[in-house]
Amino acid sequence: MGYSRNSALQHSLRQWFRLADWQHPFAVTLTLRQSVTVNDGHLATQVWLTETVASQNLRHFLNKLNRSIYGKASARFGRGVSCIPVLEGGGLKRLHYHAVIDCPRPEIAQEFPLLIAEHWRSTQWGYWQIDCQPHPDQNWINYITKYRDKPEYSDAIDWVNLRLP
Repeated sequence: MGYSRNSALQHSLRQWFRLADWQHPFAVTLTLRQSVTVNDGHLATQVWLTETVASQNLRHFLNKLNRSIYGKASARFGRGVSCIPVLEGGGLKRLHYHAVIDCPRPEIAQEFPLLIAEHWRSTQWGYWQIDCQPHPDQNWINYITKYRDKPEYSDAIDWVNLRLP
């Protein structure tokens, strides 16, 4: 994809990802383990992280987060937190997500970063480095939609896990 097409995509994404309709958004950075050791009982094997596995891990994390916030309604009625996830890194840089995650209930806004950290670290690929800041603005959207650290710009948005309010 050429620069002008990426520029048009970037502009469109920045217009689309407005935070005005969000309850209590948080700017979140979630890092991933780059490999894990899997033991099948006989042999330990090193498994390396791929973009597909990273997306599956994020989906698992969001399912756990949604279940802790909405209970069984998350599965029954499809309730879930709004999330704009962008995968960055690769090559020599650790794969990580920059995201905006909305806290839908004001009474849990104080403990929301702890919920995020707890559920992220409990996933197979979740790494201990997490940053969660309240009240992101358009500058955070501009940062997560930058060109740098994205081998293929259009593939950096995790469309499978994107959920807008």
